[in-house]
Amino acid sequence: MKNLRYALAAALAASAMPAMAQWMAPPQTPWYIGAGVGGAHLNRSANDLLGLPNASLDTNETAYTVRLGYRFSPYWAVEAAYYDFGKFAFHGTLPGAGSLDGEFKAKSAGVNLVGILPIDQFDLYGRIGWSRSELKANVSSSVFTTPLNSKDKENGALYGVGGRWNFMRNVGVFVEWDKADKIRVDAYTIGIDFRF
Repeated sequence: MKNLRYALAAALAASAMPAMAQWMAPPQTPWYIGAGVGGAHLNRSANDLLGLPNASLDTNETAYTVRLGYRFSPYWAVEAAYYDFGKFAFHGTLPGAGSLDGEFKAKSAGVNLVGILPIDQFDLYGRIGWSRSELKANVSSSVFTTPLNSKDKENGALYGVGGRWNFMRNVGVFVEWDKADKIRVDAYTIGIDFRF
């Protein structure tokens, strides 16, 4: 009889464990923060940017992103995001100015609306929003003693698509593609999101 009571108590305790674990787990909050790294591609030519048909321009660079989001339903979120698309080096010659060397630095910051399709532990999502993008040129010449700088700032769309694997309750890994429309830069990034 004593053994039967112990067995019954053990069975009750075992059946209550999942409910206890769920009750003790921290609730999922709507806030999340994320960061990623990947590659950026500048969809411009040296002739387009500099007016130099024989100049060379590196169009691929490392990209970084950080974001803060608020997921107000399983299907929608709002994000504030910053993208550093890297520095694209160029080299060319200009008659009367000798050789030209420099780089274009591309970055963007903005707010996005994110539509989400949750599938078990996975989220498929698309984003579109407003961004303030900048393409900054730093140019040095063998003739000029002072480097030349210029900035092209544009307001425009930033959009993208991605997928996230939520392998823990509050942690997910994402892969996504984004495009800053006005400065014509694409980025492919992989990163991690934390819900807090």
